[in-house]
Amino acid sequence: MGLFISIQSNATPVQVENIVKQGFSNNTDKLLITSQALFKEYERENNITSLIFYSYAMLRLANNYKAVNDYVNASEYAKLGFFYLDEAADLNEDNWRVRYLRARIDAYVAADLGRCVVALNDTNALLNERQKFDIDILARVNHMRYRALESCNDPRTKAFLQQIKKGHPTQIKLLALDKNSAPEWDVNEVSQILMPLMKGE
Repeated sequence: MGLFISIQSNATPVQVENIVKQGFSNNTDKLLITSQALFKEYERENNITSLIFYSYAMLRLANNYKAVNDYVNASEYAKLGFFYLDEAADLNEDNWRVRYLRARIDAYVAADLGRCVVALNDTNALLNERQKFDIDILARVNHMRYRALESCNDPRTKAFLQQIKKGHPTQIKLLALDKNSAPEWDVNEVSQILMPLMKGE
């Protein structure tokens, strides 16, 4: 994720802002440094996006270790990542943006991690608050829900797919993605989800 967006507020968490602009490094050592900086930033500023991005960094580290067959570290970092992701959501259970950011991870991880149930709960809550976001974000929520239904082998999957095939162009574009990949972050997510949270909304 690197969208090169200008964030004009001195109140935003600097580490998160840098990642929004440049993306996470794929290098394990750099990711470790970034993760430590994010956690310190959260402790210092108590901005929830720093904790969420810390959890994202943990999950990226888990993937890096899994790629080199270091399953012990992969498991440990995955547990940490999901623990802090859930912690962020639990601390902000009434904040739809935090739920979105958790679902954004859980809907696209491997089915054997068992996170599809969490994603289904989050996307259901988001759809109940659909008046709070625009049609582009709704399309993304629908796609996350579809992927979660599919991962859970839910019998509602086929009917839901038929329903969203008739939806917004963004939704059609998302359905064309490879089933093993997550969509790239886009400017609507940054402007409607990330930036308000970074500013403490």
